[in-house]
Amino acid sequence: MKGITGNRTIDAYTRVGTVGGARPAARPEAASTNAAPNPSAQVSISSRARDMATEAAEQTVDVAKVDALRQRIAEGGFSIDPQHIAAQMMQQLA
Repeated sequence: MKGITGNRTIDAYTRVGTVGGARPAARPEAASTNAAPNPSAQVSISSRARDMATEAAEQTVDVAKVDALRQRIAEGGFSIDPQHIAAQMMQQLA
């Protein structure tokens, strides 16, 4: 439910209370420093994330093209055609 202001940030702040009422953060020395990683812990990712990681690993970088582009930028010979970029973006959205 929104407060009187309609501003979610201010409303959330007023629900939490004043800064003076906040609890202090835990001290670093209180944290366990001898915690070893759990070798039996399982981590899972979504199939979409797995597909994205596979696609990224399969991509190759054309080093010669990157070097040529860097040189053109350094020499001031690189220009951007905003009309071309906009047309490419619209084509990908269609």
